Amino acid sequence: MNSLSSKIATVCTSLILFGAFAHAWEVDMSRRQLDFSRVSDQSRLPASTEVDETQTLFGQVFDSVEPTQDIVILNTEKGFVPETIRVKKGNSYRIHVVNVNQKEKNISFVLDAFSEHHSTVYGQERSFNLHPKVDGIFSYQCPETAVQGRVIVMSKSSDGERKPASK
Repeated sequence: MNSLSSKIATVCTSLILFGAFAHAWEVDMSRRQLDFSRVSDQSRLPASTEVDETQTLFGQVFDSVEPTQDIVILNTEKGFVPETIRVKKGNSYRIHVVNVNQKEKNISFVLDAFSEHHSTVYGQERSFNLHPKVDGIFSYQCPETAVQGRVIVMSKSSDGERKPASK
């Protein structure tokens, strides 16, 4: 009986101490607010919030960058469609890779030259941005099905550039 009463006393003491500590954790945030109508020191007030429309982040981003072009690459049972994509150096592209291969439901898309490695599940789309900075021919592939495609990066110069309907 003596040990039971000592256990009860220990539990009661623990509850009292916990209650005291729990009460100490309460924080009154109402005094943390700055009452701007009673501020006598003007240096504590926030700076002016005037916005120059020409220097907004929105204006800087969208005035200086060309629109992003979307490109869709399908991973089919017979390979990639399209097998070759042509992009211009310095432009921005949004690549959408879609796995429509019914035989292989979970396969990879690898574009090593741009450090893009994605797993593609059947019927789902994987997207990433591409900003080519160097001319060249780069390959993309699917290791599981051993199919391969090419990204051809061309310069922006119009010297010698073919017109869409020519030759």
